[in-house]
Amino acid sequence: MKEVLEELKNRVNERIKNDEKFAKKLSTVRKSFLVIFDGKESYNFQIAEGKVGDVVPGNQASDIEISVDSDTFNKIIARQIDPMAAYMEKKIKIKASLFDKLFLTELFK
Repeated sequence: MKEVLEELKNRVNERIKNDEKFAKKLSTVRKSFLVIFDGKESYNFQIAEGKVGDVVPGNQASDIEISVDSDTFNKIIARQIDPMAAYMEKKIKIKASLFDKLFLTELFK
């Protein structure tokens, strides 16, 4: 699943590079993420200094914690499932503030 997160990282960083408004919005954001796949595989990454950082294995405390099964996450990345619909159907669990949950929807656009 690290490859899928790397793809998401590259997609967001490319959008930052090509979308001035989005880049400005992220320029002051500093958030850490923990993504747990299938209750077993965990990865961390950060958004800081206007870019998404490296994806690293691990289970560190983070601002935003996402628990999801691999199949659902792959479908979200492929834009086959709407992230908000997956959240409402409890296919993805997010531990974060309301502000951070709204921020996540912006990342998956």
